[in-house]
Amino acid sequence: MFLWSALAHLIALTSPGPDTAIVLRQVSLYGRREGYKAATGIGIGIYIHCLLAVNGISLIIVSDNFYKFLITLIGGLYILYLGISMITSDLKTLPSIKGSSNSNANSFINGLVTNIFNVKAFLFFISLFTILIDGISDFYFYVYPIYFAITSCLWFMLLSFIVTVSKNKNFNIYSNKYVSFLMSFILCFIAIFILVRSFYEYF
Repeated sequence: MFLWSALAHLIALTSPGPDTAIVLRQVSLYGRREGYKAATGIGIGIYIHCLLAVNGISLIIVSDNFYKFLITLIGGLYILYLGISMITSDLKTLPSIKGSSNSNANSFINGLVTNIFNVKAFLFFISLFTILIDGISDFYFYVYPIYFAITSCLWFMLLSFIVTVSKNKNFNIYSNKYVSFLMSFILCFIAIFILVRSFYEYF
């Protein structure tokens, strides 16, 4: 059963969503290294989701419509803020060396917060551990969350590498203003979609 769950997790990772968008945002603005930091934040966020799911806390939270709405609202507004800040940022002031670090990038925090307030991640790991819970011994209570966290982190690190590997600036997402604007609009679109759906489901 774990193999099927691991496969479902890998498929979910490759599907576009807030986590993918935030990694690409950080990479397009600040370079590959910041993408790695965002990936690490996402990995920690997923580890927290797994611990909450294992202990049944996530199930309690999402079973209450108000808590679910509140989490979705905070997550949607935060993603919208990131998208708007990306549109208004001056690309000329950003570091020009690929892979350079920027102390104001906050990539780890952005990755962590985006993932923590991603209700889809809440629901996914609740579903996953509902299936796995009967077969999880004391040892695997610790191993499974670590596995899902590391796998997620490595995937988004790989994504950061892939989109910056080209030496041609036209193909390299980093320092490409058109890609930056595109990613900002995608972030805003995702945020608006999350907010509209959360209001629709709650009210």
